[in-house]
Amino acid sequence: MLKRPKITVVGAGGNVGASVIQWCAQKELGDLVLIDLKPNVAQGRALDLAQGGAFAGFNASFTSTDDSSLMQDSDVVVVTAGVPRKPGQTREELVGINAGIVKTVCENIKKYAPNCVLILVSNPLDAMLTVAQKVTSFPRERVIGMSGVLDSSRFRSNIARALNVHIKDVSAIVIGAHTDKDMVPVTSTATVGGVPLNKLLNAEQIADVVSRTKRGGAELTELIGTSAWVAPGFGVTAMVESIVLNQGRILPCSVELKGEYEISEGACLCVPVKLTNKGAEKVFEIDLSSDEKAALKAAHTAYLEVRKIALNSI
Repeated sequence: MLKRPKITVVGAGGNVGASVIQWCAQKELGDLVLIDLKPNVAQGRALDLAQGGAFAGFNASFTSTDDSSLMQDSDVVVVTAGVPRKPGQTREELVGINAGIVKTVCENIKKYAPNCVLILVSNPLDAMLTVAQKVTSFPRERVIGMSGVLDSSRFRSNIARALNVHIKDVSAIVIGAHTDKDMVPVTSTATVGGVPLNKLLNAEQIADVVSRTKRGGAELTELIGTSAWVAPGFGVTAMVESIVLNQGRILPCSVELKGEYEISEGACLCVPVKLTNKGAEKVFEIDLSSDEKAALKAAHTAYLEVRKIALNSI
């Protein structure tokens, strides 16, 4: 009998965790384990979703618990646990609080799911990825951050809206740090239906799209009073799907760099990677404009400062 993938979401009682569970269930990607400090909330999320399966047309297996041992031998563990961002709060301000939470979660992952691919969502994401690596000692391909997938989705959405075109025809990525100021929307290689972006929008319009992309998270936080969850849920699920189905999709994710982009070894930043059942199997270097190279260098500098705070917090 073929083994179904086992997918655990830690922090499943929260909005992002629940969103990941919903999309994974709808795609029937595997058996789902919902872990949360509030087991009743996780159980309620699972029950609510299961009762919708008749109309949505899926039949998923759920386990809801506060017992970390039930993630035993998971193929993929998604960590959404942490304190969400409040209006006016930067991702960096969360570092001291969330570093301790991520440390505890990752100790359990190392104990119960030592061969999993770990997908981290907790903010500030790039620094938390360093915490996860330090605690688990997993190789870089098995510790991946959901950053550029979400940021790139926002970038593509903003381009599509600016041009009134279908988002499927928009090809554009965001690299760098997962912060409002240090993400790097790559405009030099962005295209719509194969047409370069600078042939479709003028410099002022492109600058507006970039600005709105950088403020994407803050804009939503101001509007709804907390962090987004629908788009992050879609983004994480795309990563999980590529891993458990061995699709080999090339997606922008945060990983440890080992000299790529002339960045010192050990830094965790978002770049294009190939996602397979091995995790981030390959890291790709793409051509950048001089401004984009400078922006990536600045993102690296900012990351080093936050990483220092994160590591001192554990």
